[in-house]
Amino acid sequence: MSGALLVHLSYEATRTLGGMGVVLEHLLGEPGYREAFPRTLLVSPTVRPCGLGSYAPEESLARDLEAHGEVLYSGLRRHNPARWERVFQPVEARHDVSFVYGRRDAPGGPVEVLLVDITDVLRGYRVRLGTLPLFLQRLHTLLGVDLPFDSRGGRSAPWRALSRVWRGVFGTRLGAAPWVNHLFRRAVHHGFVDAPPLDHDAMLAVTLAEPVFDAVARLRSPDDSGAVLLAQEHLSLPLAYKALLDGRDWCRTVYYAGEVRTPRVLVEYGEAGQGASDARFYNVQRLGLEQGRTLEEVYPVGTWPGFQILRNGHRCDRVGAVSASVADELRFLDTRYSNQPLTVVPHGHRAIATDWDAKEAARARVLHHARTRWGRDFRLLLTHISRDEVCKGLWRDVDVCERLAERLPPERRPALLVMVSEWNEAEPSDNLRDVKARVEAFNARDTGLHIALVNQPTWPAGLDFTRDDLHRATDVSLGQSLYESHGLAQLEPLGCGAICVISGASGARRTLQLLCAIAGLSERAHPNLVVADPVTDAREAGLANTVEGWKALAPEVLRAQELRTAERVAEEVLRRLPRDAHEGRLLLETGRALAERMAWEPLIREQLIPLIRFPARDAAAELKWSA
Repeated sequence: MSGALLVHLSYEATRTLGGMGVVLEHLLGEPGYREAFPRTLLVSPTVRPCGLGSYAPEESLARDLEAHGEVLYSGLRRHNPARWERVFQPVEARHDVSFVYGRRDAPGGPVEVLLVDITDVLRGYRVRLGTLPLFLQRLHTLLGVDLPFDSRGGRSAPWRALSRVWRGVFGTRLGAAPWVNHLFRRAVHHGFVDAPPLDHDAMLAVTLAEPVFDAVARLRSPDDSGAVLLAQEHLSLPLAYKALLDGRDWCRTVYYAGEVRTPRVLVEYGEAGQGASDARFYNVQRLGLEQGRTLEEVYPVGTWPGFQILRNGHRCDRVGAVSASVADELRFLDTRYSNQPLTVVPHGHRAIATDWDAKEAARARVLHHARTRWGRDFRLLLTHISRDEVCKGLWRDVDVCERLAERLPPERRPALLVMVSEWNEAEPSDNLRDVKARVEAFNARDTGLHIALVNQPTWPAGLDFTRDDLHRATDVSLGQSLYESHGLAQLEPLGCGAICVISGASGARRTLQLLCAIAGLSERAHPNLVVADPVTDAREAGLANTVEGWKALAPEVLRAQELRTAERVAEEVLRRLPRDAHEGRLLLETGRALAERMAWEPLIREQLIPLIRFPARDAAAELKWSA
């Protein structure tokens, strides 16, 4: 194993789940990346805490790697090759963790995978890692990262011995045992164990940092080609901080911000039960930036672990962001992000090969399925594919449908909105329950517009159309997120001639504005784009004009404004719907032309690789650190 190593810590080491995984897939497939980084190491916890800080071992990524890759070493089994035991066992013994190491296929060739089982170390709201107190002290003293976690000494000798036996018999550490998880949840439920509302992801991030760093140090190439740690969120930043403290002779750090969790939480939940609102937060942020105020001066976030981790990302050797909106959030988070270069490298657009005949054929297949499944010959198809999260604003789809139903001409009825998400049928989230109730109430009115809320894993097997066919068949794509660091999912049908409704908070919006301007169009004039912008609408309505005024706005005032925005969006969608095949072909051409200007390849080659690739020694980074 030789050559420069790129290390990425996420929840997606074994398969792509979200936006950052998509970025990595495109990056891995670019020849220039493989030339710069012959080796890629994807790191994940084997299983993350769930519920009340317990674990769900049936979701272990170790099983995923066994099924879809090759396991070269596993600290969860008895026998391993001696060469890998020499690499991993000293680190496992020091930190009381287990590693699973192997390879899996990826675009451009295989990548290395390192999974870390910390189920004996992190339990609920306490960390039992003997080296952690000193690490937390150094983070505070040397980097200004203040994380007052409940850090205890290591597990007792009897626990360690029993855990070794348990691993030999069942292939998991004792902390992941179902009966241990059951007992812990019951103890919390009955009040025997204190469970304050701390950030499990932040605790997981800090707990992973030292064992992962030590493992990377032993896995790096012996030719001294070094490594780059690519941090994209608060899960991976503590690992970068560990490298800043102890690995500067061989390791470089890049913070390429995929989202900023603290603003997202404030958008989704507000303060003191205010509820979700992008209009409130982003108008506060705009005024705060204008007045030189920071997030901590406006909101009581100083003790939030995630905030403490994120605010110090500017210390990395290089800093980038996926959008100008994320860059603004970083500058609002901490003024020190304004004192150094912050490179915006947007995400690319996935092209879907489409011509008019392919679009019509896909439309026939999808509408045939819709007639079979929902019993009507639909004439207008709307779609939204999204994760089940508050920030995706799924209720706004229902708002728009309520107004569309009042205005749709007879030739567009019946219409269908397919909302595709994924949830646990046994325990759906509160957000999903609320959306389901809205959908059921809307459908009960039988307006001629039907909403189908589809749980993706439960779609019937043997569908005669693909996800790309669904995009090709789409007339209107909805995506009205309250928080969207970039947001290209709702733009996937763009090159297929769809009308795409995007959020005003979407990070992709400024990219689209620039591309429209290059084409000699305003954003509002582009026939394929509709922007749902409650933030601007609320400001222009004069709801408030100070930071304190925006923060004090009652939720019902903002909700009323949100509904007025939905009315405008419905009117804009109706105005853009093609009246015949000729206008439909024109939409296909204008959408494809815009989509082609957002291709992945130039972005990866010309912007992202230069951001993460370092020369043997980066003099500017060294000067910045010494300063």
